[in-house]
Amino acid sequence: MSRHPKGIAVRRRGVAPGGRQSRGGPLALALVLSLLASSACEFLDPTQVENPRTTSDDLADAREPTAALLPGLRAQFARAIGSNVVIAEVVSDNYSIHGTGLAGQYDDPGSLQPSIMNSTSAATGSYWNLQELRALADFVLNEIVPADASATAVQRAELLYYRGMALLIMGENHAGAPLELNGSPLPWEQLVERGISDLHGSIGAAATGPFATAAGAALARAHRLVGNASAATAAAEQLLSSDPNFLFRVEFDESGVINQPYIFLVERALKEMQPLPRLDFLDPKYTSRAAGIPVAKAEEMQLILAEAAFAGGNFQAGRGHLADAIRTAQARPLLTFTDTDQRLNSDLTIRPRSSTIEVRADAESPWRGGLILDRPNRPIEFSAISGTSLNPDSIGAIPLGETEALWHALHLARQEILMLEGRRMSDLGIRLPMMLREIDANPNLSEGDVGTVVIVPSYIPPQNRMDLFSPASPYDAGGVLQTTQVTILHDLNRVLARNRVTPFD
Repeated sequence: MSRHPKGIAVRRRGVAPGGRQSRGGPLALALVLSLLASSACEFLDPTQVENPRTTSDDLADAREPTAALLPGLRAQFARAIGSNVVIAEVVSDNYSIHGTGLAGQYDDPGSLQPSIMNSTSAATGSYWNLQELRALADFVLNEIVPADASATAVQRAELLYYRGMALLIMGENHAGAPLELNGSPLPWEQLVERGISDLHGSIGAAATGPFATAAGAALARAHRLVGNASAATAAAEQLLSSDPNFLFRVEFDESGVINQPYIFLVERALKEMQPLPRLDFLDPKYTSRAAGIPVAKAEEMQLILAEAAFAGGNFQAGRGHLADAIRTAQARPLLTFTDTDQRLNSDLTIRPRSSTIEVRADAESPWRGGLILDRPNRPIEFSAISGTSLNPDSIGAIPLGETEALWHALHLARQEILMLEGRRMSDLGIRLPMMLREIDANPNLSEGDVGTVVIVPSYIPPQNRMDLFSPASPYDAGGVLQTTQVTILHDLNRVLARNRVTPFD
């Protein structure tokens, strides 16, 4: 992400830095424009100028203001994606927390109150960063672009994509949110529908521009989320016909806006994010501060087609799409990385870290090898884009009448292929509350209103039981392996299959 010089300090006319007007957003989201000055993209900072007199009108009159502001939105988009991945992964069964850098309550979804979600950091401020992205896009689209003769259709498409994604991801992972100062919260479905409108607008602004594919993939994702099978499959099929291997990643850099999951997976000594043992072979996925995070890719489109076909009763077609998704994932390049992760529990006992260990997804499942890699200080091989333990031939061999097995394979494929992309929590049906600061700043909001209470479906195991396995450590106190078999307490993919959990129902 390129750096930009400081040069314009902005204060909206009649509003002190940190204040908000109704067009801008909720929360009094502090210093909307000052966010454009933080981290790698520094070019607006009201706090650095004594007696600032520049207003939004002045900015609108400046030379190419839309172009000047876009790098800040790109930076905020990266922050929003990174923080959402951290929170969505640890709240789900993909990762558990072992260390001091992340709140242990994230492992117990039912305990997640607005006070716990109150972070504004790049690592854990998922709600904050999504609202900031939306508010920044609102400001540029509503107040800058209309007065900027130099603004292009491609720039407007990019802005609409960012706002659409902010709304989509909020609706995907949060129970609801207000979108204006002192406004009533919208339920998640309405957030997603507004995101869909922006994504259509993005494609309409520049149908062949650099964000057209990303917006098309987001439309398929959004239509799936609200259960619109025909629209989701149409969007997915259109993208796959134009590029059957497409990939869109949000980029980071080494010294500014950095890949936040990497910090907890690799950089910090405590390695707070520890994967469920049957997902060990996919970890850590991101091996540098600048590693890109996939936001849209062909595999997801194939998974959407498979799910829609299953939900419609066409298991033969769905099975074929699922096998295609696995083939696409397996064709992605692999990287080699020497991981220093000792795989430690919170009490410093050793988690599974030997390739000799077999894992079963629950007490009903068969033992499987090849899911755990040898660590630490050994070279490991995995994909930074998509990985899976599934085999397309094995999928093709599942009898069409064994529908639970097919659904189970689909849920497992989504979990593995989309791991560390912030999707699993939503697939489990968990939605987080808004942050406490949102409630405190809005006189029309009280705890208990839409969006202020966590949503945890009844089929989700209580407390932290999604993350448990036995034995918790297969090693003795001296680090000697005592057993080569580990059983996960709950196979959530079996739970999802048996409860027929799909947005298309």
